[in-house]
Amino acid sequence: MKHSDSLRRKKEFRYTYRVGKSCGGKLLSLVYAKNRGSSAKIGFSVSKKIGNAVTRNRVKRRMREAITPLIPLIKGGTNLIFIARDTIIEAPFLSIREAMVSQLQRAGLYMAGELK
Repeated sequence: MKHSDSLRRKKEFRYTYRVGKSCGGKLLSLVYAKNRGSSAKIGFSVSKKIGNAVTRNRVKRRMREAITPLIPLIKGGTNLIFIARDTIIEAPFLSIREAMVSQLQRAGLYMAGELK
């Protein structure tokens, strides 16, 4: 995932939480809102309830790696925040990617079906 594809500022996260819509799943939740840019910006949120710092950073790395190949298939002009749930710690990598795809499809932001 490129650095330019990520949400970095606190005000971007606040805006997305305040204006955005959400959909949840077993492993993670998704909060999404429109932005002024042409590309999708992605952020990750892992609560301290998940575990210690090592566990939280591992979860964030796995989420970042799972979303990287999906970025070209996400509709532009949106802010996305993936919020980890505690079941994600033991989840296999492919199930994390599948959960992200299903959340994006539920939100109507995944264009894989439209490209065919």
